[in-house]
Amino acid sequence: MSKSDRIPRDRDNDHTREMASQRATFVAEMTGAKLDMVASYTIDPAVTNGNIENFTGTAQVPIGIAGPLTMVGEHARGDFYVPMATTEGTLVASYSRGMRVISECGGARSTVVKHSMQRAPVFIFANALEARDFGEWLRENLDSIRGVVKISVEIPRLTEIEQYPVANML
Repeated sequence: MSKSDRIPRDRDNDHTREMASQRATFVAEMTGAKLDMVASYTIDPAVTNGNIENFTGTAQVPIGIAGPLTMVGEHARGDFYVPMATTEGTLVASYSRGMRVISECGGARSTVVKHSMQRAPVFIFANALEARDFGEWLRENLDSIRGVVKISVEIPRLTEIEQYPVANML
């Protein structure tokens, strides 16, 4: 791939209709696929900043409403209707039946246990010993890894690395 084949970006103002249009044109040139429906959207691309990279448009997905679900939480209390995007028949109706049962039993209780975002990469090694040694290296170098993350990205911070060894995988 050459430099001219890179996805169009604007470091200063990337979430605009103009940039989305440039990316749609790029996709059409690279693949032959026209994004007419994707490019037909009503939201302001600026509201997607921080939520999606290389914004190109939106997709229409059927949405049904399930509920109500009675919530008895620290922050959410009351009856809630839940929009569900799906193409699976009977799914919304099935959720609605489950929500009715939960509500009739006093409602769903909820709390926030931890504010974080998780990722789950898997590292595969030649054997379990190498996977274990890598896990030990991660523990020994956690502070250094945090430093690399801190200078590499603006907002997220690495707080912990949980390890789950399975045979030759970590």
